[in-house]
Amino acid sequence: MHIVWHRTELRTHDQPALHHAAKMAHESGELILPIVIIDPKIFGRADLTPRRQAWFLENTRALRESYRKLGSDLVVREGEPHRVLEEIIAEFADGKNKVSHLHFVKNYTPYAKERDGKARGAMEKSGVRVLEYGGQYTHEPGEVLNESGNPYSVFAAYRRKWSTLDKPELFDAPTQLPSLPQTNIGEIRKVECDIKLPDFGEEAALQRLDWFLGAPEKVYELTRARPDLEDATSKLSYRFNIGTLSPRLAQHRATTYKWKFELTWWDFFASVMDAMPESAHQESQKTWRGFPWLEGDETEIERWTLGQTGYPIIDAGMRELQQTGFMHNRVRMACADFFSRHMMTDWRVGEEIFRGLLLCGDRAQNVGNWQWVAGCGISARAYFRVSNPLSLSKSADPEALYIKRWVPELRDVSNDDIFAGISSTRTSNYPSPMLDFKQTRARYIETAKAHLAKSKNTES
Repeated sequence: MHIVWHRTELRTHDQPALHHAAKMAHESGELILPIVIIDPKIFGRADLTPRRQAWFLENTRALRESYRKLGSDLVVREGEPHRVLEEIIAEFADGKNKVSHLHFVKNYTPYAKERDGKARGAMEKSGVRVLEYGGQYTHEPGEVLNESGNPYSVFAAYRRKWSTLDKPELFDAPTQLPSLPQTNIGEIRKVECDIKLPDFGEEAALQRLDWFLGAPEKVYELTRARPDLEDATSKLSYRFNIGTLSPRLAQHRATTYKWKFELTWWDFFASVMDAMPESAHQESQKTWRGFPWLEGDETEIERWTLGQTGYPIIDAGMRELQQTGFMHNRVRMACADFFSRHMMTDWRVGEEIFRGLLLCGDRAQNVGNWQWVAGCGISARAYFRVSNPLSLSKSADPEALYIKRWVPELRDVSNDDIFAGISSTRTSNYPSPMLDFKQTRARYIETAKAHLAKSKNTES
């Protein structure tokens, strides 16, 4: 029997592990056992908030329905993955459905490598062949290398090389599968969620992709930086993260250079974390290690988290995130800039807060973006570029539609007053700015300049 272990690819379309398992099982006359394992080490983490747990579990439920339509079913178990797999092997050890192969799509985070190493060792002890596949990236980490055989540290160079490589074969979903062998398929528990979740499952994800490719992608380059335009972006990131939509399929079907370009960051940040696993907790640029980030005032961090900073574009973004599990990318950058540069609070604190609130809390993407904004990451933004949250409000949201959508207490305040930063003087229920952005901008630049000079002297 062939086990197909789903982790971050809760789909049947373009699922290489499922495709190859089904083909091999058909040729050998064996059965297939698809499984999702709820790992307590992941579900027990602080950043696996109820909204993220519910999003994963409801999409697991949708995957079970996909399998049932194919004539099979999905087994769901809880426990340490290698232990659960050992139990399944033992369960079928004496019958005709003895496990012969384990198939899964590769993951690249530090914990995923540790987990998969344990599973691989347990399978090999039991005589089960382990087959691992690429599937979540157009080009897997370790594939896009420079002339010296090393990973790229500059996105533009990575992108140029990335675009020259042959793209992987994509796989349709099976049309039929053999029935599941008799076993306890397991219950999928319900988790109470604090937000209304998007539609679940791969069918909804594929429909969203079709919608985006139908019209919004054609004007994406012109509209992508406008958070006030609700249908300007694909909102597919949280579907990529748990794999209800194949990122490879989205890249394959993309028709415009700009969207293809932006999708390449998905591969790039995964490549960075694979090559530099320490970047999950440390600055990717060594010259930034030891930077005097502030621990942060708890009250200020709470005001930022809840969208009460007194800067409308920041507050709108954080409230959108709190209420939906999503935030427009340009506003994400602004909120992270405010936290890491204006507040000068340790980027790791903000990254963890984001990861818990975002449905698309992918570790590599979140860390990569936070370090890019903070100035300490690969291909990072220059330290002297610090956003002005007022001028950004006007350029990103010229009619203040996004701001007034998420900060309703400003709906009767004029746009001019919002963009001038005097909203709190025009209404009694909106806070005054919690900091002077001109002073904090100067503080960050001065601190960064001194730190980098010190680092340069130390290296020399």
